Amino acid sequence: MSHSLHPNNSFKDLFDSPEGLADRIAENLGCPVTIEDANHRIVSYSKHETNVDDARTATIMRRKVPEHVVNGLWKQGIMSHLFESSEPIVINKISEIGLGNRVAISVRKNKEILGFIWAQTNDIQIDAHHLQQMKDASQLVSHHLLRQQAKKRKTEENQKEFFWQLLTGTLRHKGEINRHAKRFNLSLQEQLCVAVFEFTEEMSQSVERHAYYLTETLHQTRVVTRLFDDNQLILLVRTDNKVDAAEVSQAFIRDFTQKMKERLGFENMRAAFGLIYDSPEAISASYKQALKVLELKEEYPEPLADVDSYKDLGVYQFINELSALQKRENYRNDTIEKIRDYDDKHNSMLLETLRVFLQQNSNVHKAAAHMHIHTNTLNYRLKRIREIGNVDFKDANQKTMLYLDLLIEENEREGL
Repeated sequence: MSHSLHPNNSFKDLFDSPEGLADRIAENLGCPVTIEDANHRIVSYSKHETNVDDARTATIMRRKVPEHVVNGLWKQGIMSHLFESSEPIVINKISEIGLGNRVAISVRKNKEILGFIWAQTNDIQIDAHHLQQMKDASQLVSHHLLRQQAKKRKTEENQKEFFWQLLTGTLRHKGEINRHAKRFNLSLQEQLCVAVFEFTEEMSQSVERHAYYLTETLHQTRVVTRLFDDNQLILLVRTDNKVDAAEVSQAFIRDFTQKMKERLGFENMRAAFGLIYDSPEAISASYKQALKVLELKEEYPEPLADVDSYKDLGVYQFINELSALQKRENYRNDTIEKIRDYDDKHNSMLLETLRVFLQQNSNVHKAAAHMHIHTNTLNYRLKRIREIGNVDFKDANQKTMLYLDLLIEENEREGL
């Protein structure tokens, strides 16, 4: 440890050279060093090294820490420590993620995380002097990352305006959209959709930061841009044309939701995404669809509990519009009215039986099990329904209309 890491005039020029900064820290510590931003992207790493571990090699090659390494660090409680404390932490070898012995420290401005410094210590015996060197290094790196962050924030504010223009459909001409995208270095090629995460708990700055952090560190999709709107995190997601975009987007949503629960204890949050398009002009449509999924999930919590995609809403896509149309036209379904009159007079459950039978896709065994009755009892009830309501269970058109009308009725009853 031949040099101090406290800033002086001769060291000032290194603030503009993050590469030089990592080399200088490595020289003082006597081991390889990596400086990362808050989302685990490499800012700087020391050069001319031997005997580096797999995690460091993969990080340098990708310019970002691999997702399995980040996940492993969270599971071991290391990332939680770095987020909560400004003190350095000594980390023993974690073979399953290819990580050798490390000393790490978060780089921060007050409570805000700006990045991290990682030193691969190999067989060095870490003492109090090494830990102080890491703390000194953290102060120096914070100067550089603060300057970098100030530039980034100005760009992000302008980028948010552009994203709102896409979400609201203000920008409609493809050439104009591409011109703005190029200015912000955003790729709007391949498959695009809007995903919305809605938090039902009170949002704080730390939760917002962690949500942003997750969008950057989950690798299976590429988040083009993002913003918070009250209690909603809105993302523009891009996927490769060669993959099943809906499947990848769904996996991303579930992974994000799961990790928010694991790391922050967020239990009550909803997520949705709109249809996937290959043109940026349709981004506003995908956004409206994602919002509609969230609205319907709140309205129909049980049937839509596992639905997070607009395409998977099925008949629920248009159920509210159909209900409004029926009200305007004073529509009534005579078959349902006849069966209801019979139920009222005979204290029977034929209408409920019909509803369950249609809901179970006309499967006698499933419907009987759902209602806890024998299949013979169900078949008898279906025979009475056919006779009273003149129902033809082989007529798909009639069954579809009955199913929709019963869904609308049920929703209106619950809304009273």
